[in-house]
Amino acid sequence: MNNANEMSLLVVDDEHLERQAIRLILERAEEPIKVVGEARNGRQAVQMAEELRPDIILLDIKMPGMDGLTAAREIRKILPASAIIFLTAYNEFDYVQEALRIGVCDFLLKPIRTQELVDVLRNTRLQLLRERQEQSEHKRLQEQLTEALPWLRVNLGLGLIWGLWEDRAAVEQQARLVRLEVLPRVAFGVCMESRLEGNTASLTRFELLRYQLQRLVEEVLNRHPWGLCLPISDRILIGLWGNQGPDQEQNLRQLANDIIETAADQLSLGVTVGLSRFCEDISQLPHAAWEAQTAAHLGMFYLGPERVVHVDELEHKNGKDEIVYAARERELIEVLRSGDAEKVRKVFREFLVSIFDGRGTDLHLIKARLMTVLVAFSRSMGSYGDLKEEMVHAYNKFARQLSLCLSVEEMENWLVELALTGNGCSGEHGGKLVTGAVKRALAYIHENYQREISLTDLSRIIFLSPDYFSRAFKEQVGCTFSEYVMRLRIEKAKKLLAETDLPVGEVAQQVGYPDPNYFSRVFGRAMGVPPSRYRQMITARRGG
Repeated sequence: MNNANEMSLLVVDDEHLERQAIRLILERAEEPIKVVGEARNGRQAVQMAEELRPDIILLDIKMPGMDGLTAAREIRKILPASAIIFLTAYNEFDYVQEALRIGVCDFLLKPIRTQELVDVLRNTRLQLLRERQEQSEHKRLQEQLTEALPWLRVNLGLGLIWGLWEDRAAVEQQARLVRLEVLPRVAFGVCMESRLEGNTASLTRFELLRYQLQRLVEEVLNRHPWGLCLPISDRILIGLWGNQGPDQEQNLRQLANDIIETAADQLSLGVTVGLSRFCEDISQLPHAAWEAQTAAHLGMFYLGPERVVHVDELEHKNGKDEIVYAARERELIEVLRSGDAEKVRKVFREFLVSIFDGRGTDLHLIKARLMTVLVAFSRSMGSYGDLKEEMVHAYNKFARQLSLCLSVEEMENWLVELALTGNGCSGEHGGKLVTGAVKRALAYIHENYQREISLTDLSRIIFLSPDYFSRAFKEQVGCTFSEYVMRLRIEKAKKLLAETDLPVGEVAQQVGYPDPNYFSRVFGRAMGVPPSRYRQMITARRGG
């Protein structure tokens, strides 16, 4: 073949003159189709198809010995992607039915007309090229999906434990994309024992050990399918797991014991696995992840490594403490929302004293508590409207920073940065801070003011409820959504009236008012004069 678009053709006909005529027609037509072989019967056609592997086979149905139908069935086994075109003098329904079952792409009736032959072969070549391009694109997408699969699985899992997925159908579609056949119903936390920390070399070994543990948990999950593994802090992994079979509690504990035994055998590492309660719906997974993380950390803190600890089993040990923890965490989240750095430092110190006074300072337990604060703070700031990719980036940034904190002072500074970033990341509008969601809404309005924009449609685009978006917009922009759209349109209309000779009706259309009369009323209320009078005033002012 001279180029990638040229196709090879095998001509199969028991009449020599027919084969020669077809070859001559193609040479004169100058189509990028080259005859690479000629066969005079079905058996020879099958042999040559296997040897030459042509793109297109032009195959006579009626031949001595093995007929065309039988040969086509055999060739289809060898070359499933090749195109077969039947030559026949018989326009009979039975042949058509059998040909369709074989996968023949077209028919040519004898005697063959020159232009019809050229057209059919040209269309067949183009169809094959399209199919190959589609197959190539599909293969490329599959390779990209396989490469991105670990990230996509983590992204799905983080979205579930943050409560970002509200549409179950969308979650199920994403789960199928990452080859998760069953949605998770329970969470488990894997907490590493504290060791290998201090100098740089030890920290490097610790990082390697943490990575090996994550790979190990993923391998164990492969034996207990339908699970995800999420690294969320320096010493803890969160797993999400689902199961369709009976004895789910027993299977979950078997999974946890497998993780403990494998970590001990392969890594000589002690881990504690914390189990959450089973969920009735994916909306409960954020709380389940918190339960699993709490059970893992407190299980390691109270009971030591190589234990499976259900969150219910800790109630008699830390029931009172949990009330204190929850109250202090709520207080810390509230002060983070204020963005006041000094208050953040003060409340954080009170948080430490009330929780850890008298039992020593366990940095890993503090980090576990701050991780729950990070998740809760992100959700409470109304960041559901931000793009999921941005959410993942922000969470990973602060989760990673927290994992690297080696002292209480560093954690305090981390909290201050979280407060400042969470409250001031999106710039200002009218002297007020604008969240990413409202900022995106403003950009969308400026790009689409010429057409109908409803509060409901815009809320859906930025993933906020209409009520929440309406309140946030007015609070942060200083006017209601409809007032802002009207003001923007009036400003655009003023510019058109002043700088162009467009009729008032055309101006109305260009700024998003299909009804000129309604536009005139809105403009009159806003400016005190109708559009035509406004244009006259501007023209007179320039003339003066």
